[in-house]
Amino acid sequence: MNKFGFLTGFLVSASICLGAELAPELLQRVSEDPHVVACRENREKIADDLHRPLYHYSSPLGRIHDPNGFCQWQGRYHLFYQYMDADPKTKGICWGHTYSDDLLHWKDLPVALKPTIESSVYSGQTLVEEDRVIAIWHGKGVGSMIATSTDPLLLNWEYNSNNPVIPSKKELRQGPYQVFDPCIWKQDDGYYYALSGSYKDGRVGKDCTGEVHAFRSKDLSEWKWLGDMFTDSELSEPGEDMVVPNFWPIGNGKHMLLCFSHKRAGHGYVGTYDPQAVKFKPDYLFRANHGAKATRKGGLRSINSSVHAPSATVDSLGRYIAFFNMCDYKGEEGWSGIMTLPRIYSLAEDNSLRIRPVEELEKLRFDHKQENAMKITADKEVKLSGIAGQAMEIAAVIRPGEAKEVGLKVLQSADGSEYTLIRFADSTLTVENKHPLMDKRLNPQPEPGPLTLDENEPLKLRIFIDHSVVEVFANERQCCSLRVYPTQENARNVSLYSKGGDAELTRLDAWQMRSVWPELKFKEGK
Repeated sequence: MNKFGFLTGFLVSASICLGAELAPELLQRVSEDPHVVACRENREKIADDLHRPLYHYSSPLGRIHDPNGFCQWQGRYHLFYQYMDADPKTKGICWGHTYSDDLLHWKDLPVALKPTIESSVYSGQTLVEEDRVIAIWHGKGVGSMIATSTDPLLLNWEYNSNNPVIPSKKELRQGPYQVFDPCIWKQDDGYYYALSGSYKDGRVGKDCTGEVHAFRSKDLSEWKWLGDMFTDSELSEPGEDMVVPNFWPIGNGKHMLLCFSHKRAGHGYVGTYDPQAVKFKPDYLFRANHGAKATRKGGLRSINSSVHAPSATVDSLGRYIAFFNMCDYKGEEGWSGIMTLPRIYSLAEDNSLRIRPVEELEKLRFDHKQENAMKITADKEVKLSGIAGQAMEIAAVIRPGEAKEVGLKVLQSADGSEYTLIRFADSTLTVENKHPLMDKRLNPQPEPGPLTLDENEPLKLRIFIDHSVVEVFANERQCCSLRVYPTQENARNVSLYSKGGDAELTRLDAWQMRSVWPELKFKEGK
C-alpha cells in the first residue's frame, strides 16, 4: 500500500501520541504545516467580511463544497470536504480536513487526500473501526478508491494497493451500473458493504431515475456487485439522481439513506433495510432543501443558496448527526462556502422524522434576553426592544390564533428597508431574503418547507442567525436554512408581526452567540 502523509517527512508515531490526548509536539508540527498556516492567515485576512459567520464552519481559504467522511475517531469529530487546493502543484479536487472536540470549535488540518491515479478526489464517506478509519471516495475517471488511517488526527493515509477497488470503466464493471459517490458500512456477517450512488436511464435534471447499487467485500480490496439496493421510481421527481449517499440506522428498526440530487439538492429516505437480501424499502422521502431547483441551464449555480450535499455519522452518544454544505459563489472575496449547523435526525414513536440542532450549541449562548407573553395585533409589526444582533439564537413560541400569517423579521436595518423574513402561513414555514441591494448573482430564492400544526399546537421556533445564514428549526419537524446577505452593518434588529388576525407570543428568549473563531471574537454581541 502507498503511504500518503502531508506533514513533510512526518509520519505520526506512538512516541508523540499520549493516549486519547494529543502531544504538544504533534500539535506544534500541525500548526506549522504550510496549508494550516495559509488557512490561519487567510481567516485573519477576511475577518472584517460582513458575511462571514461566527459559529458556522466556513471556508478557510478558497472554495469548499460537499462535506465528506464525517466521523468520530478517538473522541474527536472529523469533517472532510471537497476542496480545491491552493497549492499549484496539486491538480484536481482534494479532501480538505478539520476536526473538533465539541462540534463547535473547528481546527484546520493539512489536506487529507489528494489525487493519485484519479484526476480528482470526489465525494465519499468513512467507516470507523476500533483500530482504524476507512475512507472510500469516488476517484474521478477511475472508480471507487479506499485508504485507511490509524493516527490520532487522521493525517496519514495508506492507499489500497488494488485501487480503484470498484472500477468505473465499462469494460471492468460486473454489471449494468454506474460507479459514482460511495459510502461504506460493515455487517454482522463480517463483510464490508458499499453503495455507489448514481442514476439510470435518461438525463440528470430531466428524466433520469435515481438508484444506489450495493457491493460486498471481505478484505476491502476485492468487491462483488450485488445489484441495486434501491431504485426510486416513485418518491422523487423525474431527473433526480442519488449521489453522496450516507446509510446508517436511525432507530426503531429503521435506516435512513441521506443523499443529494443535482436537481433538488439534499434529501433522504427513511425505511426498512434487509441485511440478508441487501435491499432497502423506503417508507417516505423527506427534503432538506425545499425551494430552489436546479435547471439544466443554471446547473448547480441555480441552487447555490440551498442546503446542498450531506455527510452523516452515528456518534458515541447514538446520535445520527449530519452536516450539509451551503454554497454562495463568493470566491472572489477569499473564501466561499459554509456548512450548516450539525443537526440531529431521529424518529418519533410513529416513525416520523424529528430534526433538532445539536445540544452543544447552547454552550455558545450569552447575554440572555427575554420577551414575555404578548398579543401580536393583526397587521401590526412589533419591534423588540433590546433584542438585536447578527449572531444570535432566538427561541420563540407563537400561537397563530386567527392570523393568516405570523412571523419574524431578523437582520432588519434601522430604516426597515432590508431584512430576512421568517414566516408561517398556509402550513408552510418560509425563510426569505428581503435584502434589495444584495448581489443578484447570489440567487436569493425563498426556502419554503411544509409544516402542519396539530389543533391548538403552537409554533415553536429555534432560529439561528449568523451574519450570512439563517437556520430555522420548527417543532422538531422542519428545518429551513438559507444563505442571506445583509448589505448594511446596522441590519441587526428583530421584530414580530401578524397578518389577517391576532396572534399570541407565548414566550421569546434570545441570546447572543460566541464566535468559534478567535479572530472574530471582536464581533461578538454586535
